[in-house]
Amino acid sequence: MKLESFARDCHDILEADPGPAGRQKVAALLEAALRDPEFLETSVSDTTPERHILYEDPELGFCILAHVHQGAKESQPHDHGPSWAIYGQARGKTGMRLWKT
Repeated sequence: MKLESFARDCHDILEADPGPAGRQKVAALLEAALRDPEFLETSVSDTTPERHILYEDPELGFCILAHVHQGAKESQPHDHGPSWAIYGQARGKTGMRLWKT
């Protein structure tokens, strides 16, 4: 799978169903993409900046980002506000904690 086809498929899914069910389909598509060596080789490398926008959809406004961290990172609890995010991880481990406000 190539980034262009992944982005087009995400667009088509979210255009047809912008709600939670559509986002679940995008998450499943992302899971498949992250298991595809061709997708990873052509989209992300060790020289990719720590935070890099791979694609921004001009019609729906969603972005596909790559985060490539060299070594451990920490992030404070944060809120995406009225927006949403779908995360996937190709390599390494991430420890997540739930925070009560």
